[in-house]
Amino acid sequence: MRRVVVAMSGGIDSSFSALWLKLQGYEVIGVTFRLLKEGGCSEIDRATMVAEVLNIPHFIIDITNEFEKRVITPFIEGCREGLTPNPCALCNRDIKFGLAMNLAMKEAKADLYATGHYARLSTYKGYPVLTQPKNQKKDQTYFLALVKRDRLAKLIFPMGDVPEKRVALEALKSYGLDLWQKTEESQDVCFLKGLDLKSYLSKYLPKIEGEIIYQEKVVGKHEGYYFYTIGQRKGLRVRMGKPLYVARISPKENRIYLGNKDEIFSERLVLSQTNFYLPFELWEAPLAQVRYRSSRAAVARVERQDDKVLVELKQKVFAITPGQVCAFYEREYLLGGGIIDSSS
Repeated sequence: MRRVVVAMSGGIDSSFSALWLKLQGYEVIGVTFRLLKEGGCSEIDRATMVAEVLNIPHFIIDITNEFEKRVITPFIEGCREGLTPNPCALCNRDIKFGLAMNLAMKEAKADLYATGHYARLSTYKGYPVLTQPKNQKKDQTYFLALVKRDRLAKLIFPMGDVPEKRVALEALKSYGLDLWQKTEESQDVCFLKGLDLKSYLSKYLPKIEGEIIYQEKVVGKHEGYYFYTIGQRKGLRVRMGKPLYVARISPKENRIYLGNKDEIFSERLVLSQTNFYLPFELWEAPLAQVRYRSSRAAVARVERQDDKVLVELKQKVFAITPGQVCAFYEREYLLGGGIIDSSS
């Protein structure tokens, strides 16, 4: 019997994953990670109760210091640099499928590691890859694009084969776990705790008034460049008789530059911290996704330049934003990804 440790948050997806693996005959052990120094107790309590109902061992690992060091601090510092970081992708790479996975598997003496993510594992052109789930509306592969290749052989994603969330909910109910009043679960960044980005960053970054520029003229004021992102239209408090968008952020000048919508499109981008599951020579018709839930654009060329990767697209894409993740696909297969450094 193979032993698997399941990362449990007390939610529907991870609870179903633990139940499914138990019914499949795995020796299941639950683990819950304490990520935040304040709050998170309700998740731990729910996960503990679910483990009791499922009659599986369950333990807790405190990684609050590492989560702050590897996810929260880089996020805040990235915003200070004028970037729009993707903390969930970094957390998946460095914490959930990095440090946390290592600690949990070692503590449980487990062969495998499972989570409630909506993704599947398969082989494509002879290489192990991540694949989109059956429930396309819940697809989380974009956020997993930075997960290292050597992790894949030890992973299980039970939710990847679940066509609809209600299937998991009904299975849990039939097992005596009727815990959730709603099937919807929050997709917010966990450490924001329901705050909007500006409210959260205001706790760490001071308000510094600067200029908003359009066509080389000052058209407004802002309270801090780090409260904005490329492509943003709402909240600019600038009236010019037409919609304007954030085209460029200049931390050095403490300025926000605006442009018309057609000025926010780019067809070239440079990536760093790349992670690929297939060698470039095996790519046939890759598509690039530069934001979560954005449409995918056909790739014309991918070229490695020292420690960076240059990507040229066949058509221009709106608001390619430094700090975000660019993920690559061929059909349902995830080829990998990287962090956007710049675009043009």
